Parts: sequence; C-alpha cells; structure tokens
Amino acid sequence: MNVVDSKLPEKTIAERAYRTIRDDIVSGILKPGEKLKIDTLRQHYGFGAAPLREALSRLSGDHLVQVMGQRGFVVAPISPRDAAEIGDLRKLLEVEALARSIPRGDLAWEERLITSYHRLSRLETGENQGIDELDLWEKHNSAFHDATVAACDSMWLLRLREQLFRQHERYRRFSRIKSVRTRHIHEEHEALFEAAMARDVDKAVGIISTHIQRTTEAVVAALDERGGA
Repeated sequence: MNVVDSKLPEKTIAERAYRTIRDDIVSGILKPGEKLKIDTLRQHYGFGAAPLREALSRLSGDHLVQVMGQRGFVVAPISPRDAAEIGDLRKLLEVEALARSIPRGDLAWEERLITSYHRLSRLETGENQGIDELDLWEKHNSAFHDATVAACDSMWLLRLREQLFRQHERYRRFSRIKSVRTRHIHEEHEALFEAAMARDVDKAVGIISTHIQRTTEAVVAALDERGGA
C-alpha cells in the first residue's frame, strides 16, 4: 500500500494515482476485466476518492479503463483484434517516424542512440534475456525506440506515435513473456541499431516493420489460445 502525503496538492496526488494505476494495468497486476472499486483502491493505494476518480477518468481516455455506467470502472479487456489493430497502427507510425528521423539525425542523436542501445543490450544479453526485470526492460526498450525516432521533424507524428507506443505496452509485455524462449529480440534490436547508425533507411524500416509484426503475431497467437482476453 502506498502512503500518500496529504499535504501534496490534489493535482499532484491525482497524477500519482494515475501513474500508479496505469503502471499496474500495463504490467498486468490489475487484470483485464477486473473491477476497480473506489473503496478497494483507496485501501490498496492510499489515495483519496477524488484523485482516484480523476485518475480513472484519465485512464478511460487512454482506453486502459472502461466506464460501466452506474457500475463504476473496470480494467479494459485485451483481445486478438485489439492487439492486431494497435500493432498495425503502431507499425505505420513507427515506420514513418523512423524514415524521417534517420536522415536528420545529428551527433547528439547518434550519442543518444548509442547510449540507449547499450543499456538495453546489457539487459537483453544477460541471464534470461532480461525477462525477470520486465519493468527495467520496458524502460530501456522504450528509451531505445524513442532514440531511433528522436530526429523526426513532425511533432504531431511523434505525439501520435507516443500514444500508440504506450497503448502497445500492455501487449508488448505480454509478448515478451510468451516468446522469450523462441524469439531472439536482442538480435532484432541489434539489426535496427546498426541500420540506423549506417543511415540505411530502407533496411531500418524493414527491420522495425518485421519487429513490430512479430510482437503482434505473438500476442494474437497467445490470446487466441486463451480464447480472447
């Protein structure tokens, strides 16, 4: 249970509630379809009712929580169709952002890319490919992919790409768990890094397209086996 400082501004507490619950949804601690009762959340997290309602409203805007009319809130379900649609949209945006970023990347872009890649590599080439530290892997994985597109010249494209990337996180974690024994994801990241550093746009966009498609296929297959969510 989190201890919340009552002296903090209400907006700050609401932001903490939002981030805490969001993290627990994308990591799977809060399960798809699970009811989110205000009283239960208050006892578990230590936040007040008002910040929790604000957080849940924001999460419904993120499509991570569903509003069930007078019955309150539930964690949004996951499904093969949802996974496929999010994966396809993320692929479109990531390919475009990467294609715009690589030719415009300067020395600072290269340094950021190198640093983020090596941090991710240390984790992925360690024991069990980093699967035992999913939160840390997601942090470094996000930083690496963010670095590849950092020189993109379209702020709206980057904003939309960020929304899809965050929405894709639930499925990305699920895929990582399901495919750790059958997929060499470090080799995919290594190939993307080398293509980006070589400024080979065609090769890089081909790699990222396949990379995202493999994640989508792993999630869809696993969900189909479970009969949906």
